Amino acid sequence: MKNKIIGILITLIIMIGIMASQVMAATINASNTEVAKGEQITVTVNLDKETQAVDLVLNYDANSFEYVKGSINSTLGQGAMTVNDSEAGVVRLSASNAMASTKAVTYTFIAKENTEGATFTASGLVTESGETFDVDNVTVKVVEPAQEPENPGDQETPVTPEEPENPNTGATENNEQAGSQANSESQIVDEHGNVITKLPQTGITVFQIAGVVAVVAIAGVLVIRKIRK
Repeated sequence: MKNKIIGILITLIIMIGIMASQVMAATINASNTEVAKGEQITVTVNLDKETQAVDLVLNYDANSFEYVKGSINSTLGQGAMTVNDSEAGVVRLSASNAMASTKAVTYTFIAKENTEGATFTASGLVTESGETFDVDNVTVKVVEPAQEPENPGDQETPVTPEEPENPNTGATENNEQAGSQANSESQIVDEHGNVITKLPQTGITVFQIAGVVAVVAIAGVLVIRKIRK
């Protein structure tokens, strides 16, 4: 009986040891799988369970992305982190906080060059219990920014062509001027251009004056004839 109990205890100890040394899984993802040059992107490493301490190495394509210094974020707090980003393309993180825990670590990058696929890979992930996590990678494409449509308000206002002058207008004006000149030569007009038909002082019409002159002329002729006889 004792031998069975001892055998069971040994089996449990072996199983616990195997479980403790088992490699756990973690995931990595990006906020977008395609970004434009100049845009920011976040890359997050997710753990299967909470931990108060973590060591992690993140590799990235330094030709296509630029790491934003001081952007690493987790619930462990900035003061609990030690970051080494002196090597291009590599960010090493070591964080520990006895008063807090985390299940995710987030980084921020800026896209700087076009690429069909830049890969972010997390490795060397170790938690407070000494567990080692296998972490996959994620690939992000960088493209040119979209062209903004032209503002219709910036377009030049079309110039409205001037209407051609009416050739009859000049002729009409010339006729009016010629008529005015003819009237002024054949008729007596006042300062307002009105034809004068009466003498200004007597009120006698021009036709009346002409009749009187004719009568006087006839009378004069008759008188002269009588004198000659």
